[in-house]
Amino acid sequence: MLLKAILKKNILLGVLFFMLNNFIQAKAYFKMTEPCLKAQALLYKLRIDEANQLLSDEKIKTPENQAIPWLQEYCLYIGLFISENETDYNNQQGQWKILIKSVESKPFEDAWYRFILSDMYLHRAAMRLKMNDNLSGGNDIKLANTLLKENEKIFPNFLPDNKNSGMVSALFSAIPKNYTWLGNLLGFEGNLEAGLKKIELYLESDLVDKEHQWLKVESAFIYALLQHNFQKKSKEAWLTIAPYTADYKNYILLNYMRATIAGYAGKNEEQINILNAKPSHNLALPFYYMEYMLGLAKLRKLDSEASIHLKLFTIKFKGKNYIKSAYRYLAWAELIAGNGSAATTYYSLCTKYGQIYQEEDKQALNEALEPVKWPKELLEARLLFDGHYFQQALDKLDKIELSTLVKSKHLLEFNYRKARVQHELKAYGSALVLYDKVITLGQKESYYYAAYSALQMASIYEALNNKASAKLYYNKAMRDFPMNREYINSIEQKAKSGLKRIGS
Repeated sequence: MLLKAILKKNILLGVLFFMLNNFIQAKAYFKMTEPCLKAQALLYKLRIDEANQLLSDEKIKTPENQAIPWLQEYCLYIGLFISENETDYNNQQGQWKILIKSVESKPFEDAWYRFILSDMYLHRAAMRLKMNDNLSGGNDIKLANTLLKENEKIFPNFLPDNKNSGMVSALFSAIPKNYTWLGNLLGFEGNLEAGLKKIELYLESDLVDKEHQWLKVESAFIYALLQHNFQKKSKEAWLTIAPYTADYKNYILLNYMRATIAGYAGKNEEQINILNAKPSHNLALPFYYMEYMLGLAKLRKLDSEASIHLKLFTIKFKGKNYIKSAYRYLAWAELIAGNGSAATTYYSLCTKYGQIYQEEDKQALNEALEPVKWPKELLEARLLFDGHYFQQALDKLDKIELSTLVKSKHLLEFNYRKARVQHELKAYGSALVLYDKVITLGQKESYYYAAYSALQMASIYEALNNKASAKLYYNKAMRDFPMNREYINSIEQKAKSGLKRIGS
């Protein structure tokens, strides 16, 4: 009897121990294991299938590691964001929901829990906004923001959160009127300086563990984009991203990040060199937008090879953004080559394909519908200016006979482009006179030139520390050109950012 009781007791203890051990093992956690890190690196190479396979294998071994669904969701997001495949987007909404719910259903007492959830919600929000599903995207931002605020209260020193909370705060500091509903949904106004400071704090921290390796790269890219778009600090943006993307010849996403900021910083030759060094798409998800980038960069130096890349983009890319813009640039290439009929064909294709969510596509469609073709020299000057070949642009402009510019659009472009060149060459007095002329000539036109001239005048006055005049012209850019139909959101965002910078 005694032996039986001992055995029964030991069996019971064994069962209890087994159950307790399983309970301990079943508790969710976050850990960037070596397979997770390898999958993350493969993601930056856009070898998404391989990354997903690694993560699936790792999930069998460590089913409670919440780094796995976070990285699986990242693969899903990057794949959809790059391909813009509407069918895949619709089909994979269920998978997105499953991945988010898999994390939500297993909360764990660690700052990483709310971080990865906020990250997942912001990824889905970005994709939904890109696909024009604005209400759902706005709701995802709200959910992410709630998680970030909760984490800030519970774990105030958890710096990875600064990537997301800093980005949201900065973006909502200068939101255009037609997106104010998003701000109302969140119930707060953003703060550019506070948002930037948060991201800076994370980037400058001594956090160098494996969890932060790629997060800091992403944070640096976000910070560089904000520097360019909100602070007019394009050169500083380049200095931010350059050290984080040194291995751009081996990682496609690093190449994209580096090339993007190089273009913003006016490093057109550098951008071309970077894109030419892009890793092969072999085994990777094709990133055809980078062909668009390379085509445009080559067009800005009047390189005839530009059309090769732009055509490849229109043929291979199955999304809808930048298609109209690509056809417009192909039309420009033909106009420069003197092939008017081919340009007309591309303008016709511009009206038929793609969508008009992006400002560039809206502008392209407006131009394609106009019975007005660019004079070759004026178009060349504009492109050279956009490539930051300022002296060459000025030389082209100086050769143009004003009497040949019979269309109001071309006369506005001539004066505006000459003003922009003088502005970049820091001949502020000449630039201001020309900008003022454009405002007078174009105030009642539907083109962007007059509104953008007011914006540029404000920028000059800001540089000269004349805050009163800067404020006057930033407000003018937003309010005094009701007939303008081009770059409206961009103008408003830039004006609001300018007013924030000067403290108004």
